Amino acid sequence: MAGRAEEIADFLASVGWKTSRRQAFDADFSPRRYARLTKADGTTAILMDADAAQNTPAFVALGALLHATGVRAPEIYAANPIKGLVLMEDFGAYNVGVLLDRGADPVPYFKKAVLILAHLHKNLDMPALQACAVPKCDTPFLIQKASQFVDFYLPYARGRTATPEERAGFSAAWESVLRPLESLPQTLCLRDFMADNLMELADGSLGVLDFQDGGIGCIAYDLASLCEEVRRDGGFKRLSDCITLYRTTTGTPLSEKELLRACTIFSAQRHTRILGLLASRMSDTTAHRDTQGFLPRTRAHWLKLLENPALDPVRAWVTQAGVL
Repeated sequence: MAGRAEEIADFLASVGWKTSRRQAFDADFSPRRYARLTKADGTTAILMDADAAQNTPAFVALGALLHATGVRAPEIYAANPIKGLVLMEDFGAYNVGVLLDRGADPVPYFKKAVLILAHLHKNLDMPALQACAVPKCDTPFLIQKASQFVDFYLPYARGRTATPEERAGFSAAWESVLRPLESLPQTLCLRDFMADNLMELADGSLGVLDFQDGGIGCIAYDLASLCEEVRRDGGFKRLSDCITLYRTTTGTPLSEKELLRACTIFSAQRHTRILGLLASRMSDTTAHRDTQGFLPRTRAHWLKLLENPALDPVRAWVTQAGVL
């Protein structure tokens, strides 16, 4: 850690922030570390400290692309992507999720969020996105992410590891429901586009955080992400209104039924993955305390999603595996 501390000190010295006061803060489920830096004159910035596996070059590249598209992402003041260090604009201390938890009306925030997606999808420079060397969020990619459920949640729920047959069945079930969605229009998937990664800015607009895991995928994915129910209830109930606003704003030829079906499948995939992630944290004493609140809500919504006929193959696997 001393070596990393020296790297950070050298980085901050090189960009004029060596003597700033540093205050670390919680980053929820993120493996990255963040700190708010404050200069003597009150100027602030955010330091992101990421491990090599956290794809900091993609964060920098996608941040520039979002800016070019007219989406408010933090301005990057300085970066050493290879070492995982980024100094960027401070969007404030409270994300939209915090504001919702304090009683703010969710409707205006969800409308603004949908309009961000609509603007992004209408104005995105796809060749520029492809030049960012981001992954394709295709069927194998999404199955691999969802497989955290088999790796961690099934052992947590059943007290045993998954059999090879169960693993194969899991992949086959998801293959059958996800593969048809690849024919839908593709765009930049931010992948964690949700209230907790949106910041209300001084002018009333929303800034976007945590997009380094973005990739090329279906236009419905981030709508599903926005309406997740991992952290708080009610998101999925707003999905229909979000889809209507998205269709009106973008003029997409996809019907509401098509988008709702896609969003339901992607939402189920996300909640399946997150159940695995949450279960993987249960052995961590500190993380266990937070996970206990998220896991029952996530499971309850996941079970509701699996009632949709579009997810019948997945529900059949879940039933057979005994994790309903």
